[in-house]
Amino acid sequence: MQSQIDVAQQAIAGAQPRARVIEDVPNLRKRRRFGEDAIRIILLICGVISIFTTIGIVYVLGEESLLFFQSRAWLLAKAPVVAEEASATLAEPIAANETTLTIGFEGDRVPFNNKQYIQIGNEVMQVTERGRRTITVNRGQDGTEAIAHTPDEAVFGMSETQIKLTEDLSPEATTITLPAGYTREFKVNEPIMLDQETMLVTGIDGDTLTVQRGYENTAVAAHSAGKTLEIADAVSLTEFLTGTEWQPQIGLFGIWPLLLSTLLTSLIALVVAVPMGLGAAIYLSEYAPRRVRSILKPVLEILAGVPTVVFGFFALTFITPGLQGIFGQEVQFYNMLSAGLVLGILLIPLISSISEDALNAVPRALREASFGLGATRLETTVKVVLPAAISGVLAAVILAASRAVGETMIVAIAAGSGPNFTFNVFHGAETMTGHIVRISGGDLSYNSIDYNSIFAIGMMLFVLTLGLNLVSGWVSRRLREAY
Repeated sequence: MQSQIDVAQQAIAGAQPRARVIEDVPNLRKRRRFGEDAIRIILLICGVISIFTTIGIVYVLGEESLLFFQSRAWLLAKAPVVAEEASATLAEPIAANETTLTIGFEGDRVPFNNKQYIQIGNEVMQVTERGRRTITVNRGQDGTEAIAHTPDEAVFGMSETQIKLTEDLSPEATTITLPAGYTREFKVNEPIMLDQETMLVTGIDGDTLTVQRGYENTAVAAHSAGKTLEIADAVSLTEFLTGTEWQPQIGLFGIWPLLLSTLLTSLIALVVAVPMGLGAAIYLSEYAPRRVRSILKPVLEILAGVPTVVFGFFALTFITPGLQGIFGQEVQFYNMLSAGLVLGILLIPLISSISEDALNAVPRALREASFGLGATRLETTVKVVLPAAISGVLAAVILAASRAVGETMIVAIAAGSGPNFTFNVFHGAETMTGHIVRISGGDLSYNSIDYNSIFAIGMMLFVLTLGLNLVSGWVSRRLREAY
């Protein structure tokens, strides 16, 4: 019995294949190739260049923007003079603590400008904001008392006259005598300028200024009567972010006229580009045969290769006359609507390309499951495919918005060349990029306040586009579907 068991075990052992000893086993790891290493190195170099370029841009914009907010503009010192005839009347009574005045006048818009002084009775006020029939004012200016006023009181506009020396000023003199009542523009511890000499106001006594001569290491010199004084107007961050007038020549640095026109043209562009770009993407992804897709997609993307300056002149010479033919002369030759429409055409390839990639990324199984349940192709596209690709579609829209904000030549040519705080898209208004193009081509002195303002506007553009890109990334991560 034992011998039979031994024979069986030997038979089983003989049936099993013996393990072969493999000598000199080759290295199974993938060999490194020069081409792959070169690609890695190139990608690394591109990444490093991108990072350092971004850091450099932020550094330059930040440094020059700080100079803008730390610099000062020298403006001619002017004193308001009451007009002989009333410019308007009060339409409603105002209490002593009210700052909004409703006035009656002839015309379409109030006859007063921001920072202009007005006088009602014995009270002097300064206009800070104007509407169509109302003005907002600072009460009790020039040492006058804020009091209540009744309807139909006359509102006098106050023109401005330059404040000049009434007598010669020797190098040793430390006091300046001004015309009576003209000290309103001056404040203690603020610099003033005569010719090239900077002085610091140390005291105000009636119509006499006490000054420190040769301030900021400027040369002390004699000045003759009749010379106009200049005052310093520093730029504040609050004024920059909230002001509604951009006129650096007279010390107004509110970014909103440039920002509003940028946002309006971008909004018009998205209204045009989103439905057309998304519609093209849906057709190419879900409906078009392969052969049709291979023809239409390159044709559509030809738009992306057209120089933007060509789009600008197309808007100016074709779209604007067409709009004037539809809406009449209400449409100005330079207007935001024309620029926005053509900018929207420019964005169509961007939205369609990215959206189509997002739609194609949706698994085929979802479409087939929808068809199996009896859904039509349109129902499948709208209720299954599009919701599944919504993160990519929204990312495409936000990236297109970022592209619209940063577009330069179309808006520089077609939108207008003057800052204008208006919501009327038929009117011309200068965008941030258009303003940078226009004034950077002029004769600007280095480190002047106009020169430094370019970088402050550029920083605003950078922050705006960066914010849109961050929102795009957040939307993509938030709504991304995993299959």
